[in-house]
Amino acid sequence: MKIFNKFIEFGNFANNRLQKASFCILLFAASVLAQEFNMNNMPPPEASMHYSLGALTKGSSVTVDITIPDNWHVNANVAADEFLKPSSIEIAAQGIHFGEPKWPEPIKEYSEALDLENLVFKGHFQITLPIENVDADYDSLTTQAIFHYQACDNSICLAPSQVTFGVGPVGFNKKRASRDDAGNMHGSATSTDANGNATGNVINAPSAAGNATEGAAGTFILLLSALFGGLILNLMPCVLPVLSLKLFSLIKQAGESRKRLLVLGTSTTLGILASFWALAGIVAAVKAGGGNAGWGMQFQSAGFIAFMVVILSAFAMSFFGVFEIWLPGSATTKMDKAGRKQGFWGAFFTGSLLVLLSTPCSAPFLGTAMGFAFTASTPVLFLFFTAAGVGLALPYMLVSTFPKILKVFPKPGAWMVTLQKIMGVLLLGTVVWLLWVVHEQAGNVGVGIFAAISLLSIAMSFAIGNIAPPGVAFFREVLSVGGAVVILAIIWFAFASPKFEAEVDAIFKARSVQLVTEDGWYRYTPELIEEFAKSGRTVFIDATADWCLTCKANEAAVLNRDDFKRAMDSLNVARVKADWTRETPEVTALLRSMGKSGVPAYAIYPAGDASKQIVLPELLTTSAIVEKIVTSY
Repeated sequence: MKIFNKFIEFGNFANNRLQKASFCILLFAASVLAQEFNMNNMPPPEASMHYSLGALTKGSSVTVDITIPDNWHVNANVAADEFLKPSSIEIAAQGIHFGEPKWPEPIKEYSEALDLENLVFKGHFQITLPIENVDADYDSLTTQAIFHYQACDNSICLAPSQVTFGVGPVGFNKKRASRDDAGNMHGSATSTDANGNATGNVINAPSAAGNATEGAAGTFILLLSALFGGLILNLMPCVLPVLSLKLFSLIKQAGESRKRLLVLGTSTTLGILASFWALAGIVAAVKAGGGNAGWGMQFQSAGFIAFMVVILSAFAMSFFGVFEIWLPGSATTKMDKAGRKQGFWGAFFTGSLLVLLSTPCSAPFLGTAMGFAFTASTPVLFLFFTAAGVGLALPYMLVSTFPKILKVFPKPGAWMVTLQKIMGVLLLGTVVWLLWVVHEQAGNVGVGIFAAISLLSIAMSFAIGNIAPPGVAFFREVLSVGGAVVILAIIWFAFASPKFEAEVDAIFKARSVQLVTEDGWYRYTPELIEEFAKSGRTVFIDATADWCLTCKANEAAVLNRDDFKRAMDSLNVARVKADWTRETPEVTALLRSMGKSGVPAYAIYPAGDASKQIVLPELLTTSAIVEKIVTSY
């Protein structure tokens, strides 16, 4: 009894302080980011510049000196892969016109984090910028430069950043020009002696704190994108079946006490967060083992789909009244006294189910945020998953905190019985969708296997309902549920899984040799993109998966329509499909190059040039795609 009362007190505390909680989340994010950037962020590189000897004329030059901190490197001016940000430099001065920069020869270095041979700069290097022309009123003291870079070490790559420096009075530091003994003009910091005379030293970059703040600000924006993306997940088709269940539960509780709503809302939130943390842990473990991880990757596992089919089938039968999971009378009495008829564990399970079914969808804002998170260090990965979880849980936090919202629904009554059965039908509809996903992977054989698993789960539900109805000895329920789990596990691992995997392997091998699909899409391979680049043909890439409902919605609304196909043909654009239904290193690398962690992902390669890729948003229109293609020429 004390445990449940404590839980209610916690729920009341957490939900009555929603506004304070939001502030605490931001404070937590800021503190973790600060700690993360102190531990894992490269200090900004030292940067200075000096002009060549004599008066500036055409043919003179300015040399930029960059020094990268030890144990770090930055990408060269030519990136080794599409998803890496190359270094670049901007420079401007009054009356001075600069030419294209001349970069040093990059260093080839194998990156364990990226699993490729990268082109990098490290230590000290120089960039020379020729002067093409000078005006009569030129002023070299106004020279300002910005060095753009992306820093990496052997384990992580950070978000792109920049450092600003110069030789004039404009900018972060007041600067002036001074000549060294050789007559070269250097950037210098201005100070004055006791007599008011200016003295100078060579200028380096702004402080580490300033640049760390810039990097943290960029990451914080992505963190807010993860939060907003998690909120939008509530509107995605993957979540709707379970979302309707939660709505049904809230309607049933509309006439209950506020404490009850607080407990259920807090339980749902904890279920969502716990599942997101579990997924983050799995991703971190996969990365630590050298594997590839991505958003929605569990739907590439036949075992996970089988688990979901069993759970959803059984859950639907429970809604139809076939069986009921119950506890002994004494325990039930204590729970009822604590204000929970169904209990916070049911709400916790619903929150977990929301997460498991939401991952096949990538909401707007979420794809880019998670693309960064999947390449970041483990603390940042967990932070981004927490933000997405808070976003997904936000509606339930609001409803439990402000229960007056529920007054828009009718009072609980006999109509709830009918609605409960409708909810069961929706869950069976989700099972049908999973069978369709299986069909795309393993054809009719796969559907037969998973349909049998669903029917077996339904049969087990009837058996549990007959063997252990409420009121009989509790051990009968324990034995019946435990026996059902054991039987299903044996059937899956001994018979169903080997047969399914063999069928999937055979189908995917057959697809791999098929260069063009039946609807006219090329199958993605890196070699195919190289061929299009040689011929200068623009490419539109659709990274998709059979289990991705957002992908299928875009295909039905845009990509499979005749007007889109005609538009691409008229522009001589090759349509290329990258299938991520089953994980492949090639498609995973493609997603990384787009800065994405999962599907859907879309990109345009102007004239087949991957280095000039244009990444598109998750939601598409034909006109927007055509506009991007036309403006890229």
